[in-house]
Amino acid sequence: MRSLILSLFMACTSSAFALTLDDLQSGDVMAISFNCYECRMIESETDSSFSHSGVVVIDKDGHTKIGQSLGRLDLFSFADFTKKMTPGTKVSVFRPIEFINLSIQKRSELEKNMLDVFNEKYKNAPFDTKYLWNNFNAQGIELLYCSEFIAKFLDHFLTQKTAPLPISYKKNYDYWVTYFRGVVPDGELGNSPASFSRDSRFEFIGTL
Repeated sequence: MRSLILSLFMACTSSAFALTLDDLQSGDVMAISFNCYECRMIESETDSSFSHSGVVVIDKDGHTKIGQSLGRLDLFSFADFTKKMTPGTKVSVFRPIEFINLSIQKRSELEKNMLDVFNEKYKNAPFDTKYLWNNFNAQGIELLYCSEFIAKFLDHFLTQKTAPLPISYKKNYDYWVTYFRGVVPDGELGNSPASFSRDSRFEFIGTL
């Protein structure tokens, strides 16, 4: 039901909240539906239209890029970020409320700080196929899935930090048993691409 309500809301407001790339700002979260079977399972479990997410980061040349953890964690063009998008869907954008009324100077400082933190702490981090909130490899490097990366990245800049919640895999448990090879992290703390649409720290600003 929540997914239906969200879909109807997006449909009714898409024209009023239609965005362009020029409207995007550092820290904006991009929630998207990817066109794959696993993605349908994620959307089903989270009762949402979202199976992937990225975050806007302005690069050193002033270009709008999307930071995403998918295979490797890096900055990508919007075209690359959306190339696996489910046909007929749009990207929904959620902005941290703390970032909405920043002065030009504060926004410029935020853009620089975000790029610095991304390059120093997150660039090239490995993807976490186990979807665990705190998962490190043998070298002590944290593995990060898409929405986990965004939450932990933005926590460097937000006053109120992310509170991970138990993640359920019950709706499609048989699928996840196969995916996780028998060890399903049902009930483990984490987040999902849909989490940002339900987080009071973020405001929906439109679609593109």
